[in-house]
Amino acid sequence: MKKSALRNRISFKQAKASVLVAVALGLLFSGIQISLDIQHSRISMNDKVEQVIHLVEESAVQAAYNIDKDLAQRVVGGLINHTYILYAEIRLDDNTILASSDRLVKEGSDSLSFFIQEQRQSFAIPLTTVYEQHPVGTLIVETDPEAVAIDIIDRATVIIGTGFLRNLLLAICLLYVFHVLISRPLTQLSTGLNKLREDHTGDQQLPNLYNHKDDELGFLVDSFNELWASRNQAEKALRGSEQFNRDVMNSIGDILLIFKEDFSIFNANYQAFNALKYDKKELIGMSFHELFLDQDRENSFLNIKTQLLQKQDVSIEGLMISKRGSQIPVEVKARHIELGGSHYILALARDISLRKSHEAKIHHLAYYDSLTGLPNRSLFLDRLNQVLAQSARHEQHSALLFMDLDRFKNINDSLGHDVGDELLIEIADRLKEMMREEDTVARLGGDEFVVILPELAARMEPAALNARRITTRILESLAEPIHVGEHTLHISASIGIRLFPDSNLDAKSILKQADTALYRAKSGGRNTFHFYRPSMQLLADQHLEMEKALHTSMQNNELYLHYQPQVDHNFQIIGAEALLRWQHPEQGFIPPDQFIPLAEETGLILPIGKWVMHNACTQLAKWQKSKLCPDNFRLAINISARQFEHSSFIEQLTDVVQSTGIDPNQLELELTESVLISNLDNTIAKMEVIRGMGIALSIDDFGTGYSSLKYLKRMPIDQLKIDKSFVVDLLTDSNDRAITKTVIAMATHLQMDTIAEGVEDAEVMEQLLQLGCKQFQGYYFSRPVPAENYTELLKVQKLPLENE
Repeated sequence: MKKSALRNRISFKQAKASVLVAVALGLLFSGIQISLDIQHSRISMNDKVEQVIHLVEESAVQAAYNIDKDLAQRVVGGLINHTYILYAEIRLDDNTILASSDRLVKEGSDSLSFFIQEQRQSFAIPLTTVYEQHPVGTLIVETDPEAVAIDIIDRATVIIGTGFLRNLLLAICLLYVFHVLISRPLTQLSTGLNKLREDHTGDQQLPNLYNHKDDELGFLVDSFNELWASRNQAEKALRGSEQFNRDVMNSIGDILLIFKEDFSIFNANYQAFNALKYDKKELIGMSFHELFLDQDRENSFLNIKTQLLQKQDVSIEGLMISKRGSQIPVEVKARHIELGGSHYILALARDISLRKSHEAKIHHLAYYDSLTGLPNRSLFLDRLNQVLAQSARHEQHSALLFMDLDRFKNINDSLGHDVGDELLIEIADRLKEMMREEDTVARLGGDEFVVILPELAARMEPAALNARRITTRILESLAEPIHVGEHTLHISASIGIRLFPDSNLDAKSILKQADTALYRAKSGGRNTFHFYRPSMQLLADQHLEMEKALHTSMQNNELYLHYQPQVDHNFQIIGAEALLRWQHPEQGFIPPDQFIPLAEETGLILPIGKWVMHNACTQLAKWQKSKLCPDNFRLAINISARQFEHSSFIEQLTDVVQSTGIDPNQLELELTESVLISNLDNTIAKMEVIRGMGIALSIDDFGTGYSSLKYLKRMPIDQLKIDKSFVVDLLTDSNDRAITKTVIAMATHLQMDTIAEGVEDAEVMEQLLQLGCKQFQGYYFSRPVPAENYTELLKVQKLPLENE
């Protein structure tokens, strides 16, 4: 128990107050007593002085009458020996002093008399005889105020001293009495209260105080014990009520959460802790956001909060997140309640996992095939509509494959439906394994399957080629033997292909046309496929043949390079562009605009591009070694976006430069505008490396693609190449002329060179010169020529040849 200091105890404070009051009263009464003593002392002094004067008056008269100085001196000398007389003299009737005497006053002795304001008093006694009618002289006596002051101070000291001793004894007595009567009983009460505070679960009470049973302290103890008993009964009842409420809460099989108004958890039942795997310390104080998962959680929370604060009941479904991260689907019913003046949210969350599982099964039965687990017709049509809309929006071509198993009925009838079902399951698994994540494989019923291939390509031709490639893989996969129990089955399929969108057809019409294509495939001998449009079938066949031929073109030395000169405004050769050509042994010359896009789509552009770089640099090395290249000469090589973005492109370029030994300052790479929008930071980093090698960079066909000044101004580009589509009609089309002028002005502002391709005559060149372009390429100067012919042009150094 904490003990108070002596100065803080009630007994000490009471004693101190009593002593202060006694001291004040003592001082007051002592002052009155001293004042009365001063008056009494003055009267007593006067009486004593008058008695002394009366005793010597006859001698003084005799001395004055006889003018006896000796007697007079003895009289005044005797007077000053009295305590209260300080000065005495005898004057004759002629006012002459017969005798006088005074007592020496010590220095500073007047302070006491000054302190009590005591003044000298003078007595003048006329001296008369029986022989004379008039006084013969006067006896003058003056009192000593210091003596009176000393007497008064001595008496005051006694009065004050006795008063101090009396008050001290009184304080000691009061302190003891107050301690016994008040402080000690209160200390006992405090000790008893501390014991009750430490253990307030039993029936303990404050003990009765000795000798205080019938006084105020005794009444205080009795009243407290009654209050304490009532409090214990109320607490016991409250604990019982809380236990009852807790038992009720914990008996509820659902999750019960009580939230504060800020949606932090105030309390929860046992099921909440058990289901969510949190202990009480972790769960209490968590917020609504931490427990509930919702895609639109913020809006849901705001809606719930608004409704609850308006005292509306709320019922929602959502996911609760346990401590282990598992998701529990729940149905929550919440309402606003008020307890003890505070507002709370009572939420009851019921686990609906079983219901959701049943709903999922119902949904699966409604939208998925019960045998194979693939989407059924309903879900297939829904996804086909989605892909149809998406393809139209993205301007991409997609494909629908309609597949039917050949002679499946024979297997089903001869080996039984169980074998037939297992066969269908295996075919479904093979199809799912082959397809991309975004593809859809569905079973329409029986042995009919469909496959949706979204966004195969932007153009119809490559989309048809991709659809044919995938279809071929499906047929090859199905051609492999299928083991069902003890049976080894061989199955084939017929497939109809319908590309879309190419008209305003809906999903059902597309499915119908794919079915028509399937019928044609079956009519064509089975184990094959057929496009809905015959022309597309032919085109797909041609592309496939071209792809096969392109794969072997480099090995068969069918690819070669031509070089088209580039000249300046003085008709001097300043460079060349290496152009790829393909001479097919059967089809003859194949234009680049037919096989280069195919190489891009199939990935063959990577090995072909590497071959072009190596052969062009090898030729440049020969020209440099022969001293045929002017100082400002640059050989331009076209680099595709796919080639440039390849991770090993810089390494390949470095190897080519080092292996051929060319001067990289005479090499230029022409990039398409599509490079500008693909991974900008990585593109700029690669360009900086290339520029660091001394190789120049040019943007080919500028203005026809993704022209963006925002990207262009950040890239280390040396030259913009004006596309020939703007140059051909430069003299007749004001729009082409305005675009060309703008490109030239922009390049000049960005400190880039410009070169115009497709220059066909002198008038176009003159117009370009007026617009500010000083470098040119086109048939007006020379067609693309083999390396040996270009070598001869380098020797001439000026084009066209007739301008020499």
